Amino acid sequence: MSKAFLDANIFFAAAKSHFGGSYFILELAKKRRITVVTSAHALAEVERNIEKKLGGEALNEHYENLLEIRPKIQSLEMLPLGLEEKLKAYIPEKDIPILAGAILSEVDCFITLDKKHFLGNKNLSKLNLPFAILTPGSFIQRYF
Repeated sequence: MSKAFLDANIFFAAAKSHFGGSYFILELAKKRRITVVTSAHALAEVERNIEKKLGGEALNEHYENLLEIRPKIQSLEMLPLGLEEKLKAYIPEKDIPILAGAILSEVDCFITLDKKHFLGNKNLSKLNLPFAILTPGSFIQRYF
């Protein structure tokens, strides 16, 4: 079974539409076909964005998804010495808790829709990350 770290934008996209890869990934998690890992930082970000942009009904649906999926929450309290500084050279500071969470969680892949900072960031290959950074569609094609 694949273990995948989900960026906040995956949860947001699934709350916004019941079609597409992000929603399908949550459905796979509900059926225990994949293990989902995320961070409290990502969950706080998606909660703010859903409430602000999609409203209370979508937020309630998001909470229901979380209850059903039961994602593992990766702690960021014990970051290895120097990891934050190292990541600053490759991604914006606001994204460090997301990438650090993926690194610490020992996942097979990191699923995101962020083309600017993650998917299209060629510099990340210099980090020799132990996982692939994939879109929902790429993840589905690769693992299913």
